[in-house]
Amino acid sequence: MKQQNIIENVLEKAGNKNLINELTTRLSQSEITTFLLVLSKEMTNKNTPSDILSKYESNRFVKPSELNPIKVKKVEIMMLEMAEASGFISVLLSPASLLGSCSVIAKVDQNNVISATRGLELIADSTNMLAIYLANGIKNKTIDNTKSPVHLSATCRVTRGQMYKTDEFVPHFSLFTIVSSGKNRGSYGFEKDAIARHMQFYINYFEEKLGHKLTVTLNVRNGYTDKIGFIDRIHCHLREIYPYTDFIMNVEETENSYYQGINFKITVEGIELVDGGFVDWTQKLLGNKKERLLISGTGIDLQLITGMLDKII
Repeated sequence: MKQQNIIENVLEKAGNKNLINELTTRLSQSEITTFLLVLSKEMTNKNTPSDILSKYESNRFVKPSELNPIKVKKVEIMMLEMAEASGFISVLLSPASLLGSCSVIAKVDQNNVISATRGLELIADSTNMLAIYLANGIKNKTIDNTKSPVHLSATCRVTRGQMYKTDEFVPHFSLFTIVSSGKNRGSYGFEKDAIARHMQFYINYFEEKLGHKLTVTLNVRNGYTDKIGFIDRIHCHLREIYPYTDFIMNVEETENSYYQGINFKITVEGIELVDGGFVDWTQKLLGNKKERLLISGTGIDLQLITGMLDKII
């Protein structure tokens, strides 16, 4: 049954077809939080220990991964240490993020995120929280990205709501991310330096550390006035700095409101492992068109599952 039909049935049982609209327009966030907390408490009061065990068997979100946790932690530490050596300051993020952290600034379907009470959701993508962390610091003048860019890294266990086609993948996985924040310097100065720094990290990690050849695809996206000229200049800049790396420029237009100008994907041994690009999140959060942000990340679980790390872990 489709979600809309389920909601209609629920509202009919509740005796008020406008209940959701009334709750979200008449109540404040704190009042809704209080209501949900009481609702959760009433639901748990009706459960028994055997109910909990039965729900555990059927709930895919709470099952542990079959991967070796020591190996996962070793990779996390290795990547964070390499990132710090490349100038990315590591941040230890909370496992919770603000409700709407993904859907409001990145236009991700909220149904792919695990919403919670107290105005929170389980963290689904650490780049969103790093963007909010940066915007808050810039706003309060504890972070200064005017004279030189700020580069951050993080690893955390993220949880996502979408279904996966294979049992090898569980809804939660370890994600390594790096972000670079700066201001528009003209002539794509920030963009060139930031993407080159991200590429240098992944080349160091996958090729020099792991011994695997990588290929980078640069996909054109909207968001820049001269989008073809922008991606062409970035492509030429990267090829000049890294002449032995395979860069492919893809100018085929795709419906996409997530990335701005460029989305890059890195394939290692035929497996797509890295996704990144420029986003307008700090622009939206701070209301400043001069803000620039580059994000990228790779799943650590996927590296282990595909045997990418067998030589060193």
